[in-house]
Amino acid sequence: MLLAPFALTETTTRRVATNPPRIATVPPWLVAWAVIGGIAVLCVPALRGGPTTGLTLPFWLVAAPLLNILWLTRRRLLAAVRRRSARVHSR
Repeated sequence: MLLAPFALTETTTRRVATNPPRIATVPPWLVAWAVIGGIAVLCVPALRGGPTTGLTLPFWLVAAPLLNILWLTRRRLLAAVRRRSARVHSR
């Protein structure tokens, strides 16, 4: 049984629209995971992947934390790109 309406009311859409965007911070453990994983992949050849594991270990040690960091900072990075492009186009 459906209890809630499908459409949003005007008050909820207005309230959602006025909330300022929250700036996400990158947790220190995520940066440590990326740095330690990168060092481990560089120093231990067995962690670079092979015929049995493929590239799953390098992905989880390096790429996954870097993708998480990029995702958490996407608004900040996009704002910086927009500012830089606005400066270039204004010249």
